[in-house]
Amino acid sequence: MKDPGLHRILFVEDDPDIQMVGKMALEAIGGFTVLVCNSGIEALARLEEFDPDLVLLDVMMP
Repeated sequence: MKDPGLHRILFVEDDPDIQMVGKMALEAIGGFTVLVCNSGIEALARLEEFDPDLVLLDVMMP
């Protein structure tokens, strides 16, 4: 069930296939607004501007 205060997700993932599936599932099934970043550096640069409610990180990213 979607939390009424959770709308924007910053998804940090370097694998394009996982990016596509994750973004599609979060948007279509969860109804979230999702911004995908390819690296931690990109995520930090976009963090303040996007102001996410949740950050999902790939723990195996180089």
